[in-house]
Amino acid sequence: MVRFIILVVIFPIGLSCCFNLWSLLISIYNTLDTNFYFIAGSIFSVVVMLLFKKKLNFFTTFEHELTHNIWAVLFFRKPMGFHVRKDGSGLFEYESGSRLSNVFISLSPYFFPTACFLWLPFYVLCKEQFYWFYFLFMGVFFGYHIVSTLQETKLYQTDITSNGIIYSFLLLFPLNVIFNGIILAHLHHGFKGIFNFLFMGHLNNLDLILTIL
Repeated sequence: MVRFIILVVIFPIGLSCCFNLWSLLISIYNTLDTNFYFIAGSIFSVVVMLLFKKKLNFFTTFEHELTHNIWAVLFFRKPMGFHVRKDGSGLFEYESGSRLSNVFISLSPYFFPTACFLWLPFYVLCKEQFYWFYFLFMGVFFGYHIVSTLQETKLYQTDITSNGIIYSFLLLFPLNVIFNGIILAHLHHGFKGIFNFLFMGHLNNLDLILTIL
């Protein structure tokens, strides 16, 4: 029942965010010149990830398990073990809690751009003349997240099979739209862009639906 409620709540939000994201992508496309550093960083990261996939296994596994850890802390679940091995395998153990927390903790590496969100607070500390540097690295982290997510999201992953393959993908779709959309909204209009993406955009979509009806 809890898993069904999660899906019923998250899926419509993700669907509304799809419309917000579409408008956002059009705006970003129309201002490619001002987003040059972010795009350059993303392309660089994608190329590196594809060329050196095996050599980066330890790092990608570390980031994967760290994401589990962060979401366990967010749900006040006690970490019990954090293991990353040289061969690229890893395991994060935590004190199991409610079904709600278990769903998000187990699936978090497949929708949450950890490096991007850890880098996000530096926007406040960065002077305007160094924004190019900030967005360059945000692009690097974003490109890394996209490629690593595609590489890790496999049907045989225990995190996915434990929640059910169909259920996991129904939830991962809107969650990816929401969290990746946050980063792209920040790229376009800073923290104001995030607010518009998560709140004002939904109100505009609701007004549009009511107008049609």
